[in-house]
Amino acid sequence: MVWPNQDYFNLTWARIKDALTNPSTRAALWQIWINRDYSKYAEATGNTGLTVPDWNPSDKMQLFIRKDVAAEIWDYGVLQATTLQADPYEQGRLSLPADLIFGVNGTSDGQFNTPHGIAIAPDGTLYVADTNNNRIQHFSADGQFLNAWGSFGDSTAGDAPSGTFNQPWAVAVSPDGEFVYVVDTWNHRIQKFTASGTPLIMWGTPLYDPTNNDPFGIWGPRGIAVDARGRVFVADTGNKRILVYDADGNFIMQIGSEGLSIGQFEEPVGLAFDPRGYLYVADTWNQRVQVFAPSEDGSTYSPFLQWDVAGWYGESLDNKPYLAADNQGHIFVTDPEAYRILEFKNNGEFIRTWGEYGIGAENFGLASAIAVDVEGHVWVSDPANNRLMRFTMP
Repeated sequence: MVWPNQDYFNLTWARIKDALTNPSTRAALWQIWINRDYSKYAEATGNTGLTVPDWNPSDKMQLFIRKDVAAEIWDYGVLQATTLQADPYEQGRLSLPADLIFGVNGTSDGQFNTPHGIAIAPDGTLYVADTNNNRIQHFSADGQFLNAWGSFGDSTAGDAPSGTFNQPWAVAVSPDGEFVYVVDTWNHRIQKFTASGTPLIMWGTPLYDPTNNDPFGIWGPRGIAVDARGRVFVADTGNKRILVYDADGNFIMQIGSEGLSIGQFEEPVGLAFDPRGYLYVADTWNQRVQVFAPSEDGSTYSPFLQWDVAGWYGESLDNKPYLAADNQGHIFVTDPEAYRILEFKNNGEFIRTWGEYGIGAENFGLASAIAVDVEGHVWVSDPANNRLMRFTMP
């Protein structure tokens, strides 16, 4: 800044005359313009506030920068430069192109507008939350369109009957394949359908309050999973908790609350069960995966394990990670804005990663939801490129 002290405000003719006729003032102004040196101007005006220790020409402010971005920017004005940390997953990177890709942008059958959630039925067919088309689409195991249902409805406008959606983000299927559950994110509710899309029941009302004890007061839910008993687990993302219901929407229990400690959450999103019945949660803003073990009768879930994720740095609306488990208990994690998939053992030991930004078969525009089918194929939704991608693990 040329004149950060801004004393040109309230300028008078007397001050202008002094600046033009007073030799010390003229010399001081010259030093400012040529050398950015304010010391002579301080002497000429008697303004001792222009010295380095006590000069305060502006209001204090704080600037927060995402860690991965901050590590790459020029260190202008930084008192101590930060050393760029190596990516801990780089040595496990592999080149893995998708062997099946389908979908383009559009509203017709088989087309997408920012698809997110994926659920795989026992028969191998796929249900996809076609988020900005406000519908669910059903595909065969090889990507052939089978069925679709849903349209836009906004509960805040009083016009959102069952079967309408406001940006559904996640979908799950019952163990017998007969029912489909949908997280109707911005209507703040859960809807249950038959496998063909007939509406059955719905539950949930808008309530944003992480301290609330209302089991049906939900805000912006992003994740859903159904366990082997048919119970429905919902990531009540805005209220920092997991809610558990029976197959008919009756409340059973709450897991976790807002916070940083083990068993607490900041922006829980993706949910997954491993073959043991352990629950995995993408605790996004705490940048960790948390694992919960069921009691012997399954009536409670207790924190069992956690591990850090070197990713998930942003807090944007797109940076919402999802999880999936295969029959070996390996946990697959999306890192949306790093355009990659991370694979871990069920104890958090890193195995490998793949993906980078782009539009090719090895790339993601955004790595969002993830699911593993009975044959071990890993399915990923790419909402930025409006497609689904299938990977066969080496």
